[in-house]
Amino acid sequence: MSHRFSYRKDRIKTAKWGELFSKVKKCHIAIVVLDARNPLGTFSKRLWSMLERIDRRRLIVLNKVDLIPREVGFAWARLLEREYRASVLPVSATRRIGTLRLRKLLRKEARELGEEKVVCLVAGVPKTGKSSIINVLRGRHSAPTSLYPGTSGYTKSYTLYRIESNIYIIDTPGVAPDIPDRLERIVRLYPPERIPDPIVTAVEIINRVTSFKQDAIREVYDIEGRDPITVLESIAKRRGWIKRGCNEPLIVQAAITVIRDYLSGRLPFYVDPPRRKEVT
Repeated sequence: MSHRFSYRKDRIKTAKWGELFSKVKKCHIAIVVLDARNPLGTFSKRLWSMLERIDRRRLIVLNKVDLIPREVGFAWARLLEREYRASVLPVSATRRIGTLRLRKLLRKEARELGEEKVVCLVAGVPKTGKSSIINVLRGRHSAPTSLYPGTSGYTKSYTLYRIESNIYIIDTPGVAPDIPDRLERIVRLYPPERIPDPIVTAVEIINRVTSFKQDAIREVYDIEGRDPITVLESIAKRRGWIKRGCNEPLIVQAAITVIRDYLSGRLPFYVDPPRRKEVT
């Protein structure tokens, strides 16, 4: 299986900072969505600095809390509230956890602003669930969503929706991840099948997941062992992904499967809150 790629061409379309800046200036409330499994790994400092500079009301939503223990979500919320002086809500858009509280908070903020029309802007790195949150707030399926970066449904442009009689919300393309976590940068910037060298990325995922939970690979794939290449070969053989003529397992396809399972939450993983001094 050939895997040609271009680092720039194959990346998903992300928000242009100048255009995002102009949209932020027109909003009253900015909602930053993080992945609750790895909040700092999905936190854009450049985005946050922009919001502080323009001085907009800021709200952090920790989405996908259904994939982590309840106490971990609340611990992250407390830590981020202290560090960034913003309201932080643990939410699961897919399970409708915390979404009613989010709606009530937006109504409260709108009343305090006293504007005839209040505009909220939802922003964050790709695949944190921004569009899913908008769909919950609207009470209908309106903003397109996708499971993986670059697949049908991911946000490519700015779209304005009305969620209340006087509250509007802007869905935005994801911002390019300016984060030190290489793995999170890669899996959120490229569609799984276009990631540069997916085997390297899948190996990193397997190491990360098995360090977090030793039996994760066995529980998800019913495969024994923790050696990443052996795991990829076993996944390929189980699914019949064999190269014709030489009987070699197509581990690139297996690697793409592992990447997708990491993004979807099928492979268990989350980061515990660090000490406060490690956040900034």
